[in-house]
Amino acid sequence: MDSAAERQRQRVERRDLKLRTWGLRSWWFVGIAAAATVVFGAIGAVSGLVVPLVVAVVVGMLFVPGVDRLDRVMPRPLAAAIVLMVLVGVAAAAVTVSIAGVVGQADEIGAQLEAGIDQVTIWLDDLQLDVGGSGDVADGLAELWDFAASGLVGLVGTVFSTATAFLAGTFVGVFMLYFILADWDRLANWVGDHLGVASEVGRGIVDDATWSMRQYFAALTVASVFVAVMVGVAAAILDVPLAFTIAMVTMLTAYIPYLGALFSGAFAVLIALGSGGFEDALIMLVVVLVAQNVVQTIVQTKMSEGRLSLHPIVIFGSTIAGGATLGLLGAALSTPVVAMCVTVQRRLAKLEAGDESSRVGDPALPGDT
Repeated sequence: MDSAAERQRQRVERRDLKLRTWGLRSWWFVGIAAAATVVFGAIGAVSGLVVPLVVAVVVGMLFVPGVDRLDRVMPRPLAAAIVLMVLVGVAAAAVTVSIAGVVGQADEIGAQLEAGIDQVTIWLDDLQLDVGGSGDVADGLAELWDFAASGLVGLVGTVFSTATAFLAGTFVGVFMLYFILADWDRLANWVGDHLGVASEVGRGIVDDATWSMRQYFAALTVASVFVAVMVGVAAAILDVPLAFTIAMVTMLTAYIPYLGALFSGAFAVLIALGSGGFEDALIMLVVVLVAQNVVQTIVQTKMSEGRLSLHPIVIFGSTIAGGATLGLLGAALSTPVVAMCVTVQRRLAKLEAGDESSRVGDPALPGDT
């Protein structure tokens, strides 16, 4: 009788423990959701300052090694200033060339895209599919192109409500970037000291996060150059107009996983369809698919040594989630942030296993000396 009562008491205690555990977890979820709501609301309210700061931190993580090299032959503040001026100059030149190239050829691009859409409309009409007529499709294409051409302006407008806010955000971003470049070691040590773990472990986490971010963008940049060259050369061989513009669009959109590839691929194929017909469009489609799905994957995997491999579902899901919450910036940074979290998690898992001397990025952590 006593044993039966004891078993009953133990069952009640286990049930109560489970209820308390699930209750605590529920409140944790509520707290996380509330905190996320507050954070997103705060970011939205001060996005004109938050976005430049985020960009400054990411760019600083990527280019600190350049300052470290110059630091060997000159004072670090001067080295940081030189790297900053080079970055600003390159960014200004890239934006100028990109906008001038695309906007300056807007009429020709629109005409070629319209010709490609007309070809698709004719095929659909032959299949007796009602698409509203080629005129409606052309009008829709014109509206789509106008939207695409003004996309950068629209993006800036969602972040910076006025020109003053844009200038203030740019100034804050450049100012922040200089101090990140000049005082990286001090900042990294400070962050490592405030992660709730031992200082050495915290600095290791910062190093791993920085390494994964650098590896991701280095691999993506090199891979996007390969893909852009392949697509641009194929367009030139096929005598497709706007080959340079196609290559430029392919490279720039590569920084937005999947969504950028879909946009640039459709752009290249429609231009080829409008200028050369079905055969050229089919060849261009094959080149785009091979370049974006085979060459890019091989190059990225080779450069990252397979350590940043993420499942396509994870990449796609993080891109959608990042774009939905933080717009274009979130879509571009979501995948490297996930890769960074995975790299840090590996270090923490090894630490829990007792291998506290392990380093995820060794021996090739960028910036290590």
